[in-house]
Order: sequence, then structure tokens, then C-alpha cells
Amino acid sequence: MSRIVGHLDLDYFYAQVEEVENPSLRHIPVVVCVFSGRTEESGVVSTSNYEARQYGIKSGMPIAVAKRRLDGLDASFVRMDHGKYEVYSDRVMDLVRGEVDVFEQAGIDEAFFDLTKKAGGDFDAATGTSETLKAKILREEKLTCSVGLGPNKVVAKIASDYRKPDGLTVVREEEAKAFLSPLPVGAIYGVGPKTAKLLAGRGVSTISELAGFPAQDLADDLGRKLAAYLHKAANGIDDEPVVDRGGVSQLSRIITLKEDTKSVEGVMMELIPALKDLHSKLVGKKLFFRSVSAIGIGKDLSLRTRSRTLETPADAYPVLEQETRALFGELLGEMGEARRVGVRLGDLQDMADQSSIMEFTG
Repeated sequence: MSRIVGHLDLDYFYAQVEEVENPSLRHIPVVVCVFSGRTEESGVVSTSNYEARQYGIKSGMPIAVAKRRLDGLDASFVRMDHGKYEVYSDRVMDLVRGEVDVFEQAGIDEAFFDLTKKAGGDFDAATGTSETLKAKILREEKLTCSVGLGPNKVVAKIASDYRKPDGLTVVREEEAKAFLSPLPVGAIYGVGPKTAKLLAGRGVSTISELAGFPAQDLADDLGRKLAAYLHKAANGIDDEPVVDRGGVSQLSRIITLKEDTKSVEGVMMELIPALKDLHSKLVGKKLFFRSVSAIGIGKDLSLRTRSRTLETPADAYPVLEQETRALFGELLGEMGEARRVGVRLGDLQDMADQSSIMEFTG
């Protein structure tokens, strides 16, 4: 049976979330910034959308430089809000996790997955599953993503970056070397500017040239471990499995209110179906929660949260609703009217762990 590994990458994630939150930002340059607070322009660019990238805006660039490049354009400079991006990431990752054999989150905006069993080793079936997954993420979260399918992690990750944004690239095992050969060595994860420059000095600029370069010579330049990895990767070889690194760590839901409100009862009336859905997922996964966070997004699209840690893990719906109501009582008192609200359950533990704990505390 052919091994089928996927890599999913949420397109220009932080900036895309800002577009979802504020549709008026679509089709104009959007720059997500980490402001230092010294002046209005001090700090660096975290990321940007594709419209901004057309003007050379990139991560790590000083905000002042980015503003000069976009001077005279209808551009938006947005403060990075990691808490908000985590909410979207949690929901997307939970959605992907439920559709694949094995799931491994690799970052806030990317994940590997294994579809070998579900697809029966058939790349056509895996392609259909990936198309359905992409459509579901777009429908439920309004986010596009790019997916690569391949015989291993190395090929899948390169494939996901091959056709962006909103791409789907499928590379079967017998196609891997031909797919990789013309690509620059920088396409391989782990080859940064310094390594690429060193390889270029040895006459190696493409993956095909790297694949044919003597492995011992690579080890002399890069060290044995990195050389072995790069030589295998260039030849489309990677035996590293997709590994679930601990399962679900948190669950979250966020909704848009029918009307902006600062009423706790108004919020709860609309939020209760989402709470019940969260609780259903919690029970289905046989999990307890230890922390609850209320999330509020205001009329100005600012995000605020309030959290509470329970003395003992719980899985009862009344506890969830009671804690959520209390947290929104605090949150709305600070922020005024909310446009979007949500709840995040964290510090999750499975029932087996909880049973073990009870043996020592009961």
C-alpha cells in the first residue's frame, strides 16, 4: 500500500484572519505588525497578504520601511493579535484532525497528516479527501489553505508551497524525483540563506544538483546529520512518520452575534448552541477541561479575553455554562458592546488520566 502524507498550510494566515474579521481589507495591502511601542512606526512586520508582498513587504522588515514602500496606497497596518489567531487555528486544526488517520500540528498555521489507511493507498482518493477538507475550511472559517500530498513529509511540505495560495499539489512516489529536480535547494525545509549560499559556492543551486552531490562532501561542509538529511530529501527519501504529539490540547468556538451587544444574557442566548457543540466534542473525545476562556471581539475589531482555571478538571455542561456566564460578566463590563464572542476550553485531560488521578486523591 502506498504511503500518503499531506501537509496543510493556511495561506498568509495572520493577514488572512484580519481579512475575515474585516472584509473591507480584502484586495488592499494588509501588513500585520509587531509594534515596539516607542513610536507609531517602531517595530517589525510579522507577515502580510499577497497584495502587500507585491511591493516587497516581507517578514522582519522594519515597519517604517514597509510604510515608505506603500506610501500613497490604500494600505492597512494591523497590530498582531496572537490570541485571536490561536482561536482560528484551534478550530481549523480540530477540523483537520477529525478527517485524517494521523494528525501532527507543526505550527499555528500548518500541520502534517497521514491518509494512507483512509485512502487505501490511493492518491486519487486522498486528493478527493483533501479537496473536501479545503472546501470545509473555506466554508466554515472563510480561510483558504494550500495542501501538498506526497509519499513522505519532505515531499508533502514542498508540494504545499508549490502552488499558493489556495493550491492542491499531488506528487506520487514515482513522480517525486522529477517534481523535486528543477526546484531550488531553498525549497527544502532546513535550507536557509546561509546553507543555500554555501551550496551555491559548491555549484549546487537546484535539488537535482544536490541529489547528485557526494554525500561525504556535504558532510564536510554541513556536518554529518544535516548532510544526511539533505541528501535523502533531495532524492525524495524521508522515513519520518506523522506523529500525534499529544492530541487535542484545547477546543474553541467563536460566533458572530446577530446584533452588537453588551448584555450577558444576549450573548449567552446566542452562544449556548456553540457551548453545547463544544461540550459534545469534549464528551466525544472523552476529555475533561481545567480552564475556560471567554473571547470577545468588539465593534472596533479589538479582541479581549478573560480566563479562569478550575480547582479540579470538569466535563459537566452546567459547569461550562456557569463559568462562561461569569467570565462574560467580567469581560463585557470592560469592553462594552461585542460583535463576536467565543469560548476556549484548555488544559484538557483524557478520562484515563483523570481516573488515574482519582485513584490517588479519592
